[in-house]
Amino acid sequence: MKNGDKKPCYPRFKSWDRFNSFTFPQSGYRVEGSRLVLSGVGSIKLKMHREIPAGARIKTCAIKRDADQWYVTFVVALPDKVVPPVDGIRTAVGIDLGVDKVATLSTGDTVGNPKWLRSSEKKLAKEQRELSRRRRVGENRKRQRIAVANVHRKIRNQRKDFYHKLSRELVKGYDLIVFEDLKVKKMVKNPYLAKSISDAGWNQLVSFTIYKAEEAGKHVGLINPNGTSQICSGCGMEVRKSLAVRMHRCPNCGLEIDRDLNAAINKISSKEEWSP
Repeated sequence: MKNGDKKPCYPRFKSWDRFNSFTFPQSGYRVEGSRLVLSGVGSIKLKMHREIPAGARIKTCAIKRDADQWYVTFVVALPDKVVPPVDGIRTAVGIDLGVDKVATLSTGDTVGNPKWLRSSEKKLAKEQRELSRRRRVGENRKRQRIAVANVHRKIRNQRKDFYHKLSRELVKGYDLIVFEDLKVKKMVKNPYLAKSISDAGWNQLVSFTIYKAEEAGKHVGLINPNGTSQICSGCGMEVRKSLAVRMHRCPNCGLEIDRDLNAAINKISSKEEWSP
């Protein structure tokens, strides 16, 4: 089949493992107690990690395969919640995201980086070596490919669980949470920091916090990170320093604090600049 300007060719062989998901956009599915009934598939035992909220309307049903496990995702429509005005905010926090410390709060608290990928590199390397030794075709290669995928899945689940818990704590503790609007796709082009940035998964923390805040009637702001670590949070003077310099020392007011803490304070002190 011709696709745009591409030259038409013979149809590609559609292997069973080429497609990992399919979606029922409007109908063809229903939930009956602990079972999911799919049109053309049948009744499947379902383990729900949480109940569908009362009054929610299921809009789509997506079935996804992850290595040797299958998941179902429901997209539901919920009634809109009334979000309190910004003027009514009582507690606010600025957060600077980093590699050594995942998050530095303007309160002075820090959240360490568990480095999920780094801690599993030996296990992952071992499984990948075993995969490279397997013949290109055969059941042994299929089993080993699943073993490699399981290591990656564990890393993803560890990161997801950590950020679900952290984002929940932030939403419970503050009415306004201000992050820096990082362009991660550009940052990972740095060959020296690409793996560490990808392992940190900052966008996941921000996205989790945003949707939890909307559900709780809280606010999340994104601010331009340019200059937040260079401007003194005490007097506003610009103090230029390289990324290797981890302490902020102001020659004007004498303020001496961690550069990440200085940046976090600048984020929350610039409320007029953040975009909800």
